[in-house]
Amino acid sequence: MAYKGKTKKKNSLKNRFFQIIMISTIVSILATFVLSSMTISSVEKKQIQKSMRFSLHQISTSLDQGYLNLVNIMQNLEPQGSSGRAVTDYLMQSENYEKRLQRYYVQEQLANILFTNLNVRRVFYEDASSKEVLFTGGSAYGKVSEQKKELKQVGDNLFFAIENDKNKYQSQYLISMEKQKQKFGESELDIYLEVQLDDLAMEDYRLLQLNENMEVLYSEADEFPQGEKLNFIWSGEAAENSFREKEYYLLMEKSRMGFYYILAVPLSVYNHESREWQKHSILIFAVTLAVFYSIVLVVYRMIGKPIEKLKYEIEETGKGKFEVVEEDIGMEEFNQILATISRMRQNIRELQEQERRGYELRKKAELEKLMYQINPHFVLNTLYSVQWMAQRDGNLKIREFVHDLTVILSYNLGKENGSSTLRTEVEIARKYIEIQKQRYDFEVMLQIEEGSYLDVPTIHMLLQPLLENALQHGLGDRGRLELWIFEDVVREYAGIIVRDYGDGLSQEDYRRISQPLGMETDNAKKAGIGFRYVRYMLESFYGEKAVLNVNSMKGRGTKISILIPLGEKGVQLKMK
Repeated sequence: MAYKGKTKKKNSLKNRFFQIIMISTIVSILATFVLSSMTISSVEKKQIQKSMRFSLHQISTSLDQGYLNLVNIMQNLEPQGSSGRAVTDYLMQSENYEKRLQRYYVQEQLANILFTNLNVRRVFYEDASSKEVLFTGGSAYGKVSEQKKELKQVGDNLFFAIENDKNKYQSQYLISMEKQKQKFGESELDIYLEVQLDDLAMEDYRLLQLNENMEVLYSEADEFPQGEKLNFIWSGEAAENSFREKEYYLLMEKSRMGFYYILAVPLSVYNHESREWQKHSILIFAVTLAVFYSIVLVVYRMIGKPIEKLKYEIEETGKGKFEVVEEDIGMEEFNQILATISRMRQNIRELQEQERRGYELRKKAELEKLMYQINPHFVLNTLYSVQWMAQRDGNLKIREFVHDLTVILSYNLGKENGSSTLRTEVEIARKYIEIQKQRYDFEVMLQIEEGSYLDVPTIHMLLQPLLENALQHGLGDRGRLELWIFEDVVREYAGIIVRDYGDGLSQEDYRRISQPLGMETDNAKKAGIGFRYVRYMLESFYGEKAVLNVNSMKGRGTKISILIPLGEKGVQLKMK
């Protein structure tokens, strides 16, 4: 883009901005001089007091709501609540097995309470006599502090005063309550509940909590230690409940539960804020009115449209638009930025193309490597099966066995991107299972829902690697293998479930077999080859539309669930 020298100088952002700053500065100085004679000392102090009253009310409301939440949550923990009934059932069980199952259910109820009430820090049931903790939950560990201050007793609800839990990241308020000697069947238990609130203190303010007798139970000011009794009389009028004591300005508010909150600020800070407010009120007024309404308005009119244009082009770049922009927006600096955006878009487009080509090459190489790893492994196991069967009972089933083996080998040794369907996968899976039943003693349940969805194209060798893993590592003591395939007509996807009852996977096992291709360690390269192949093929052909989930627990077996899209609501199969 070409401009004349004089035009460049006139349209320069630096020149225009300098002129505006000079004019605005002169106006601000004049306004400051005129307004500096005004004194508003009494107004500032009233504002400070109003701010303190507002802060104290917010703190009081937040803490009262916290104590109310304690009561609401405790209702689920009481003998009549959902968690309490589960505890009663646990205590009434006599058999160890049923007792263990009921314990799991109680822990599940506590987990539900923690999930729906994220601020719960600790909850537990303990025997009222022996003080043995039966059930517990929450993020806090260890014994409850013996220095808790009893705040108020309402019926059998005992509320404790605020505690402050400080760590290197933040400071949190803790409030708690306890219900003692609650009848759970024939047992008496104590229930303890503790929740955490965000730090409610503001700047230099200090929070105090007093019981009904004006005794300090919680204090953030060293001058008002715990246990000290203050000689204040509650008047019932918020405006009259402010005091000056021990070089502090105090503001008091009564809780709805009958105890008191006090917000304290040192007089030095209180007076300092008043003095500073007086000094800077004129400047704040001048800056707010003169600078804001003049500079911002003028600058916006001058550069607002170019900035909006740049913002639009940047947003479009973020959405994937990489076309070159050739437009004059009337100012040299912005034109240069726009040209930079155009060059950046071109570079991004070139990098994306390079990455795409490199990714396709890596993907093809990894798929070929996995196919060569999977197929020889299966062939070797099958040959062992043939040898074992021949030694066992002669040649009665050899012909059928070899026939099935030939079909499977012909299928497995085909190209990885050859066409296949769910129906073909099911037939290959049936033959594979029949062959393996000659070697392993196990029970099979195949639940295949018939339908035209079975003829939809899908990836090659979808089921066999998962079945092979289940047979080798998942038969366990039950010796059972399950395969379900079904269609969801409404959402247009096919569901596949492969389940075994073997040893299951530990977190380390799952992490090792889930390593992305090309990033696994030497020890993990041979682990989970079949699983990694299936996952990689699903990602390659279906993108993000296919889902593969693994649910496994050590000693409880493994369930693999797959959802693949069908029809227009899903993603079209990406065949090569």
